[in-house]
Amino acid sequence: MSIRLQDVTYTYMSKTPFEKAAIKKINLEIKQGEFVGVIGHTGSGKSTLVQHLNGLLKPSSGMVQIDGQNIHEKGETARNAKRSVGMVFQYPEHQLFEESVYEDIAFGPRNLGVMEEELDRRVKNALKFVGLDFDKFAKRTPFQLSGGQMRRVAIAGVIALDPKYLVLDEPSAGLDPRGRDEIFGQIMNLHQATGITVVLVSHNMEDVARMANRLIVMNKGEIFLDGKPKEIFSHHQDQLKEAGVDVPPLTLLMNQFKQRGLDIDSSLTDIAAAAQNVYKAVRRG
Repeated sequence: MSIRLQDVTYTYMSKTPFEKAAIKKINLEIKQGEFVGVIGHTGSGKSTLVQHLNGLLKPSSGMVQIDGQNIHEKGETARNAKRSVGMVFQYPEHQLFEESVYEDIAFGPRNLGVMEEELDRRVKNALKFVGLDFDKFAKRTPFQLSGGQMRRVAIAGVIALDPKYLVLDEPSAGLDPRGRDEIFGQIMNLHQATGITVVLVSHNMEDVARMANRLIVMNKGEIFLDGKPKEIFSHHQDQLKEAGVDVPPLTLLMNQFKQRGLDIDSSLTDIAAAAQNVYKAVRRG
């Protein structure tokens, strides 16, 4: 069970003087249960890539399959395959339009034919997931909420669809550090509790290093690096700079300690674990 891209190329404004290939010959498989981080410089093709994962964009050439099904074929099977991928866009609160929080979250599942009893359960679970109290928020209009609360309602609307794959394109954009931590904490909890596949596009290297178990680095419309975050941040710093991507500050700090003679694990991406590792190295003398 996976999402598979085979030789996928997407060209904007094809057959015009402004033609530009946004992604080129992408071959990629995202397996069930993975937490994949996607990073890259502005214009590297990150968002174009992930918009192919649920059929929002159709490849200029190549094929996208979900669980073995070509999602651009006609028929109910292909439509169901696309529906298994939930997409949270940057600034998802701009997608809100219903009169109440409940109706906004219920809109997608109701359109899929979910019965009222199951619909109610999904809305309650989705609000719980994003940390909003059902009794307090269900009947409120989403347009009188704070920016962070609106973001959570929009994400809850995707969670209520009960997707097998969850794609998030910069879900923390514009949030303060506390709001960002809360959103990412909820995403991690969902991944760990259900095993849902997560694909996260983010410019924050520390968040990606901490959460993802696989990292894809995009550069000039191509997959430049693909591997474990620890390995990429520790052993491919020159390539990251070439791709216009910053190395996490923690990785830089740990490398400086190592260069000064401390016997430490410079690949650690968790601050608490790194601090403990440095402490033990200092104690060893």
